Amino acid sequence: MAETPLSHQIAQTLAEEIIRSDYQPGDRLAQDHIAKRFECSHVPVREALGQLVTMELAEAVPRRGVRVVRLSQDDIRDIRDMRLALEPFAVSLAAKKVTPEHLAKIEELRIACDRAQDAVSWERANRDFHLAILRPCGRKRLLKTAENLQNLSAWHFHVKWSRGWRRKSDPDHLAIVLALKKADGATASAVLKRHLSRG
Repeated sequence: MAETPLSHQIAQTLAEEIIRSDYQPGDRLAQDHIAKRFECSHVPVREALGQLVTMELAEAVPRRGVRVVRLSQDDIRDIRDMRLALEPFAVSLAAKKVTPEHLAKIEELRIACDRAQDAVSWERANRDFHLAILRPCGRKRLLKTAENLQNLSAWHFHVKWSRGWRRKSDPDHLAIVLALKKADGATASAVLKRHLSRG
């Protein structure tokens, strides 16, 4: 298996930190500081920052460098509407291709969500669950877009809602799993659409 490029490792680390609100909206992502932290040259750092911009977790501001994204209420609405358009469609496709291996992983993540003891671990498991139920569809471009939107939704959760998080089981997650086990794409899609509409 090929080793993950350093730039990707840096981007993924910073992405999770941005999503968890370790950085605030508008914070500058300084190349010098990041290069020193990861003990590397500026080349992989620039590549990593470019990846964050592509993921829309950061933005390049002329003469001010790369900064953590600021999301307006219109942005939040667009993210929600795009997830509502893409994810129910993707899960309906996934239901036709889901394997026992996929289902085992999806169920593992569903249980992890229900058992999470804090907002950070719940959000990570929830995000993984929502991508895992789509992954069997096999549409790479669709999955990458969905993942980016889910990351932005997760960032918004940590900024706005994580302090009020309370542990609870999620009946919609269970209903989606049961529908996938039956290869019932219509039901999985309908439940997911209802689920995302609540967010």
